Amino acid sequence: MRSGQSNIVKDSITEEVSAVIADFDNNKQNDLIIGSAGGNFYGKMKPLLDSYFLNKDSIFTKNAFPEIYENSSVIRANDFNKDGYIDLFIGSNAVSYDFGNTPNSYLLKNDKGNFSVVENKELTKIGMVTDAVWTDFDGDGWDDLIVVGEWMEPTFFKNNKGKLEKVTLTNEKLNGLWQAIIPFDIDNDGDIDYILGNWGTNTKFKASDKYPLRMYYDDFDGNGDTETILASEKDGEYYSLEGLDQLSGQLSSLMRKKFPDYKSFAGMPIEKVFEGNSLSKARLLEVNILRSGYLKNNDGKFNFIAFESPLQLAPITSFVTYDFNNDGKLEVLAAGNYFGLKPYHGRLDAFSGALILDEKNIIPANYLGLELSKKSVRHLNVLELNSKKYLLITVNDAPAEVYKLINYN
Repeated sequence: MRSGQSNIVKDSITEEVSAVIADFDNNKQNDLIIGSAGGNFYGKMKPLLDSYFLNKDSIFTKNAFPEIYENSSVIRANDFNKDGYIDLFIGSNAVSYDFGNTPNSYLLKNDKGNFSVVENKELTKIGMVTDAVWTDFDGDGWDDLIVVGEWMEPTFFKNNKGKLEKVTLTNEKLNGLWQAIIPFDIDNDGDIDYILGNWGTNTKFKASDKYPLRMYYDDFDGNGDTETILASEKDGEYYSLEGLDQLSGQLSSLMRKKFPDYKSFAGMPIEKVFEGNSLSKARLLEVNILRSGYLKNNDGKFNFIAFESPLQLAPITSFVTYDFNNDGKLEVLAAGNYFGLKPYHGRLDAFSGALILDEKNIIPANYLGLELSKKSVRHLNVLELNSKKYLLITVNDAPAEVYKLINYN
């Protein structure tokens, strides 16, 4: 095998899932940081390490970077301490082979092109992070941070002159399966609101304040490996979302002894499936809301407003802002769908995308010439090439799609 082919094979081991381009060493040339992940890697396996490339006259050289062995899900850049160098937040969404455990996320300080970890316990163990945004939500001139993820609430970190501190800006229960966030003044009142992509309501999942969706996390059978048990409410009782076959696959020694056949298992509430203190000693994670919607800004406090049913058909996983209709105002394009579920749940593929003009005007994306149903959209980006704008749609397990954006003015 030739050396070039060998490098390609070696590089293909790493799953590169996120990236950020910026001038990190202030030499007026954009550098590159790539976030890596992969469910097949765990512990201190090198394919989990993120990569940092410095650019000098279009030659990229790999540079030292903190050794963070996590499944990076999102990288967001910002000079949060205003020292003239761009810093980073790197979020993680899962621990390989240990789903339900809280991964580590990191704030990295940039010291003249060299990064180091900033200790922040609240931020490090924030949850299963899927997205984040730097934004001045309190209008004090310092960019703050909002983090969203699965089995967690949108979490606000106020930037107190270079130090991030967790604050509470809503009094609602907003634990969700959040997938994406974007700032947008949706009500045109002059302050910034935040649009949130959630799982939607067209699924087997059910969640509410009174009866949240539950996930129990523990080593239930004492074999040294952890398991997660999903449960939802029906008629005031909680039942496992997994059938006997699926539970036996995880907990064979427990299930088959107690339930020798399907009849003995049928209709059993979760408290009777796992008796004693099995559930009480497990870690409990909950989801209260599955609807996508937006956080409305009310003088620095926020309340959640859900979108109508057409935007609840499937998970909304990505947003991008642009003046798509050439009216001189920004709109938000939303897309999503998700296929990585067990057959019991089916494919969540019914969302065809939507263009959000404001809180009262939301139109299907096919008005723009886009058809995004049956596609699992992961990212939306607006790119500029030779003074022309393009929409890049990244689709899971399919070729990326590129559309030229036409300016009629």
